Amino acid sequence: MFSFAQAREQLGESFDPLPVPPLPATDPDLDRVVAELRRLRDASAALANSEVELGDIADRLGEVAGLLESRVPSPEKRLENLWKGYGTRRSNPVAGPENPIAPPVDFVGCDDGSVMATLTLGPAYQGPPGCVHGGISALIIDHMMGLANHWAGRYGMTAHYELDYCSPTPLLVPLTFRCWVHETEGRKTWTHATIHAGDRLCVEARGLFLEASVPVPGRPDVKWNKGDAT
Repeated sequence: MFSFAQAREQLGESFDPLPVPPLPATDPDLDRVVAELRRLRDASAALANSEVELGDIADRLGEVAGLLESRVPSPEKRLENLWKGYGTRRSNPVAGPENPIAPPVDFVGCDDGSVMATLTLGPAYQGPPGCVHGGISALIIDHMMGLANHWAGRYGMTAHYELDYCSPTPLLVPLTFRCWVHETEGRKTWTHATIHAGDRLCVEARGLFLEASVPVPGRPDVKWNKGDAT
């Protein structure tokens, strides 16, 4: 269950935050591979001038990359294969357990109608010195807006999106992401979001979403027109 209306009906007006329901792994070994890649990502980020000897590491990683490249299908075939399973839900670059780029972020639905997450981002996501890259903030918020829409029973694709960077968003500090549906009209949904570091507002965002559809890779007769959790 990831529906605000359904949660209120079953649990009442006050309830503990509900996590986005997990989906079973398509391939447990893929999840293991991605988990190890995230360890490498975090360990290798911001290593310049650290005097760490990496020659043997690069050689071994090259061997592993060569082993994997010889086995994987084409990018087009991989996109098609994704939609034989859970689509973007497990592979998206924000919360997808199958995507090594994803931090990942674990979101919950709250009894005030919002979606939120608490996350600490490390050096792999640095933009300005010691701060989160603005594009990473935008990426996470855009995905979170889609979840907030889904939590509220609304669906759509991003039509317009704007952010105000109110203060630097720090790395290595717990950040609170919160998002909620602000207004709806027909097929339009306006959604708002914030990022806070403690009590300090770092980012405010507003988005407009429109109900729309796109063809599913490999299945031109099928249209994707719901949401990330379809």
